Amino acid sequence: MINWYPGHMASARRMLEENLKIIDAALILLDARLPYSSRNPDLDKLLKSKRQLYILNKADLADPEKTKLWLSHFRDNGMEGTQMCARSGNRKELLGVINRLTNPVLEKYRQKGVNKTVRLLVCGIPNSGKSTLINLLSGQSRAKTGDKPGVTRGKQWIKISEYLEFLDSPGLLWPRLDDQKSAMRLAYTGAINDDTLDKEELAFNLVADLSELYPHLLVQRYGVPVGLCAQRRPSRPSQGRRNYSKRAAQRPDRPYNL
Repeated sequence: MINWYPGHMASARRMLEENLKIIDAALILLDARLPYSSRNPDLDKLLKSKRQLYILNKADLADPEKTKLWLSHFRDNGMEGTQMCARSGNRKELLGVINRLTNPVLEKYRQKGVNKTVRLLVCGIPNSGKSTLINLLSGQSRAKTGDKPGVTRGKQWIKISEYLEFLDSPGLLWPRLDDQKSAMRLAYTGAINDDTLDKEELAFNLVADLSELYPHLLVQRYGVPVGLCAQRRPSRPSQGRRNYSKRAAQRPDRPYNL
């Protein structure tokens, strides 16, 4: 069973709970390639009383048509959402979206004659680009980044402007990944420490899933017949493993059939 919830995540969750009173809003990063699987239900519960902006990061790696449908889904459900690539995004444009999110908070304090510093939590699953986003918005490398999960271990307050501060938080999963289809997809995209995984089996299942979802792209990229790509490697009963990867089309990574 795929599961990864190391001690520093439990500590990070407690840290978030302790800081909720001073947080005005939250930027929740989702991986645009798997918005459903990368949405942490624990964060939904923790932040339900806060203003939220869902950011579909790494949109340059995702299916643009599916990204549009997800943004429509957010709008239809009264949620704020946007897409971007944190490595090369438009800083001015994103700050404009954030200002619209936080203006009600600022206006409430202005009416009381207070110049409020807005404090935003930047959160999401591991390796979703939180620190890269903060560096983009701050205009310099203020937050430590890496291409593996677990780079950020503690909280970092980073001042963006005179009245705007970000709290960079460690990537958080949830204690039990009961949905093993989502767990597999999190593993595909580097949200789970690959030292805990059977990487060969993971690679076979990834290619098989892609051959069902985007067969033409696999053929275009590698020139391999689709039939050769679609074979999954059998599980290894002797090692106590199960094959968790069902047919990808049976439960697409989205809240409803699109």
